[in-house]
Amino acid sequence: MRLGFIAVLVSAVTAEVSTFFKSTDFDRGKYGPYPHKSYVTEPDLISPRHNIQQSNPMCDDGMYIMTSLRGDKVKPEWKSPMIHDTSGNLVWMDPSYGETFGLSVQRYKGNDYLTFWKGDDSLGHGEGTYIMLDASHKQVYNFTAGNGRLGDFHEFTITDHGTALLTQYRYEEGDWGIGLRPQGYIWDSVFQEINIETSEMLFEWHAYDHVDINKSDFPSGSSGRNRYSGYDFFHINSIDKDALGNYLISSRYYQCLMYISGTNGSILWELGGRRNSFTDLSDGKATKFGWQHHARWTADHSGITLFDNGARYKLKPTVDHSRGVHIALDLRAMTATLKTSYINPRKIISGSQGSMQTLPSGNILIGYGYNAAWTEFSADGEVLCDVHIGSQKFFNTGAVQTYKVLKFPWVGRSTTRPKVRSVGGWVYVSWNGATEVRVWVLRGLNEDGGELGVEDVRIERTGFETKLKVDCGNWNFVKAVAIDANGTALGESEVVTVTCEDPGIFDIILKLTSYGWIGLLFNMTILVLVAAGIYSVCKCIIRRRGYSTLHQIWT
Repeated sequence: MRLGFIAVLVSAVTAEVSTFFKSTDFDRGKYGPYPHKSYVTEPDLISPRHNIQQSNPMCDDGMYIMTSLRGDKVKPEWKSPMIHDTSGNLVWMDPSYGETFGLSVQRYKGNDYLTFWKGDDSLGHGEGTYIMLDASHKQVYNFTAGNGRLGDFHEFTITDHGTALLTQYRYEEGDWGIGLRPQGYIWDSVFQEINIETSEMLFEWHAYDHVDINKSDFPSGSSGRNRYSGYDFFHINSIDKDALGNYLISSRYYQCLMYISGTNGSILWELGGRRNSFTDLSDGKATKFGWQHHARWTADHSGITLFDNGARYKLKPTVDHSRGVHIALDLRAMTATLKTSYINPRKIISGSQGSMQTLPSGNILIGYGYNAAWTEFSADGEVLCDVHIGSQKFFNTGAVQTYKVLKFPWVGRSTTRPKVRSVGGWVYVSWNGATEVRVWVLRGLNEDGGELGVEDVRIERTGFETKLKVDCGNWNFVKAVAIDANGTALGESEVVTVTCEDPGIFDIILKLTSYGWIGLLFNMTILVLVAAGIYSVCKCIIRRRGYSTLHQIWT
């Protein structure tokens, strides 16, 4: 359906500035560790406000930023898989999923899906299930790891053959140590390749069966000495399968990558770590990485990319920054060469988590995991765009985290109706997850619900929620119609009453309470004023009662 009317095109006025640009107040913590915003049309949605430190048109490629926020200062009801555009505007979120990991776009049976893990991550690894949503954000798949066991959050990759690569942590008995009681308990690192439809296990590998547990770079301490704890000696955190049918895996606690035979599970070679198989042609810079994440083959299988944390929380770091690295490999000569390093201009160092993604343009996207920030680089390492999603003052505190930051094209077509609300003569409109909306058409209706016979108001979509002043004197009711780039109507909202009154004091209070430290300060001020008022009233009553008693005595 196409709209055949001539509409008035006006510019939108957003409800508030949702994105900061080079804000020192943001990074000094003025707005709290997690600056965020709420929405008039979607009051249950609370999304982060970005601080864009550096921008470049080369980052505006039409793709979207995928995050799954968590952290000590992110309330449970605020946690959600989230999609933002490159300007920092929310596109979609669904807080009903709560804490999730690894939001991504993956192709399966000819269709694109939003994919992520959901479950319990309280032990430093996960026990949960894998979720796949279609373009309407409807859940189509929710499956476990092989043999009905719960899966871990570190990896969920759909292969070109339509199978899934997953990680697991198994609590089992294990032996290690010299001169100590050998019996102990471990969290064994396991990876599987499974059939998505049936969860049938096609391949499984256990670290405990293939490595010397005594060679781990992570000391056991007191863990694993009784039934109440397990020693996580290996810590698998990524898997990538190549065309030869073999698997590239990352072991954080052996500080190396291992290339695993897809036939018998043997370790064919190792890159980095104590048993490095390669001659380093870059004076150690290619093989000396530590506590790394997200290892991937390059598209031409000529090298590997990974996020080099260089640090682990609770251990003293030996470097002053984390980095993304591209390592070229010669698998015949068994040599490794550092091709490019990608270093944040503020030299962020992250003791856990992190990601490195090569984009279709050749640009590189680095996510800093334990610190909620990301940077997009050119292929040769030039910083193009740099964004903070949490205050820099609270980096390395665990306040705001996102395990990975990824970027993908996505077309979302919501099956819900657009949301519209009128407050104080303003009309607010949004449509959670609908990526194709370019223009909103607001249509005024009279008190009988009939059209007014005046021109509709046509307004360009600006961000997640668009705001416009309307004629309160003539418009009794309003509805919004979503229009795509071709002029096609995608959907329309319910009809709502146009409200000309300004919001009441209680609405203002509720709005202010969502603004981090500002809300906290406001609440404290209100409490102080209320307490002062109660104190004054009580004091007055006591004085009056005292005077009355004295008067009776004197008389």
